[in-house]
Amino acid sequence: MACPLGRHVMVPTGKPKVGAVAGHSSVSLGSVARSSAGWCPHRARPILEGLMGDRLVLVFGGPSAEHEVSLASASAVLSHLTARGWDVFEAGVTQDGTWLVGSGALEALLADADPARMPSGVAPVRRSGSVASLERFDGPPPVSVFGGRELAFLACHGRWGEDGTAQGLFGSYGIKIVGCGVAASAACFDKRLTKRVLAGCGLPVTKGIDLMQDEFVVDPVGVRERSASVLGEGRWFVKPARSGSSLGISVVERPDQLDAVLPEAFRWDETVLVEEYVPHRELVVGVIGREQLTVSPLGECVPVGPLYTYAEKYKLGNPRFTCPARVEPEVSDRVRELAARAYRALGCAVMARVDVFVDTRTGALLVNEVNTIPGLTEVSVFPKVMAAAGYGYADLLEELCRLADA
Repeated sequence: MACPLGRHVMVPTGKPKVGAVAGHSSVSLGSVARSSAGWCPHRARPILEGLMGDRLVLVFGGPSAEHEVSLASASAVLSHLTARGWDVFEAGVTQDGTWLVGSGALEALLADADPARMPSGVAPVRRSGSVASLERFDGPPPVSVFGGRELAFLACHGRWGEDGTAQGLFGSYGIKIVGCGVAASAACFDKRLTKRVLAGCGLPVTKGIDLMQDEFVVDPVGVRERSASVLGEGRWFVKPARSGSSLGISVVERPDQLDAVLPEAFRWDETVLVEEYVPHRELVVGVIGREQLTVSPLGECVPVGPLYTYAEKYKLGNPRFTCPARVEPEVSDRVRELAARAYRALGCAVMARVDVFVDTRTGALLVNEVNTIPGLTEVSVFPKVMAAAGYGYADLLEELCRLADA
C-alpha cells in the first residue's frame, strides 16, 4: 500500500510562502515576518463565507479521565462562540454515560466536576434556562433532539470523545464534525498505531515497545528482559498507549524500576508504551486545514520538573511555555514540514496539534504524538500557537467551523 504522503509540500527555507507546488496540496505557514523581537505573526481574520448558518451542537464531558479538561475546553468554546452570535446547543455526557442536553447542560456538569481535577480559572457558564428543564438520556439521544443542526463541535478529550467513538456516533447522525474523522481519531489516540503509521511512511519516531497488562502480570521478569533487549539498559519513558494530559506517565532509570511504575500506567490503559528516553526540546505545532494547511509558528513546552505533568498543564497554566520558540529558522522550517507530513500521513482534517522532539544530542527530529482534539482551555497551548499564526481565539473557532463545512 502506498504511503499517503504525496500530498504534502516541502516547506521552503527562508521566508515562509503560501501557495501550491505542482502535484501537491499547499501548506501555509502564515504571513510571518522576522523582527528584532522575534517572530511577529500577521494574519487577517478568517472569512466565513459558505458556513451552514451559525448553529451547532457543542459536545463535552464523557466517561474519560480527562472529563474536567473537556468541561474547561467547552466553557471557553461556549463563551466565545455565543459572544460571536452563534446558536450553540449544549450536549453534555456525564462520567456514567448519561446525556444532558439543552441550555444549562454545561453548568450542570461543572457543578458535579471534581475540583481537584478542574483546570484553573474555570467558572460555570451562566445562561438563561433552568437546569431542571434539561432533557436526560441513558445513552445517545435521537437525532431529532439536535434540532436539525448539521455541525457538531466535539470539545471532548480522552476515551470516547477523542478515539473515534463520538466521531462515528455523529457521523451516523449525518452531522458534520469540527475535527478529524473516525479513522484519524482512532489512529492518533492510540499511540501504538500513531507510531506504526508514521514509521511506515518513513517519518521519524522514538524507539519503543508496547506491553500488555496481562503479559506484565504473568511474567514481569520477561517484560523487563524484553524491554532491555530492545531499548538497552538506559533511561526509559513509560506512558499509557491510549490516554492523554500526561496521566500515568513516568521515567525510569533502570529496568528493575519498571515494576514500580507500570501499575500506575496500567490504571489508564491495558497497553503501555516503553520508549527510549531521548534528551530533547519539545516543540508544539498547530496545524489546521484540509487540502490546504496552515501550520503555526512553533511553541515550546519547558517542564518545571522532570516531566510535563497534568498539574503543570492545567493547574499552573503551562508557566514556562514559550511561543514563538527560540529556534533557528532552518529548524523551524524542518519541524513545521514534519508536522504537516505527519498530519497528512495520519489522515487528519480540520485541526491537530503535532508534538515534535528535537534530540539535543544530535539535532534529529522525532514525532512524539499527534492530538486530534487539542486542549481548548484558556491555558492550552494549541490556541496559543494558533494565535501566533494570526488567529484570535474566537477567530480560530470560527475558522475550524468553516473548515468542517468545507
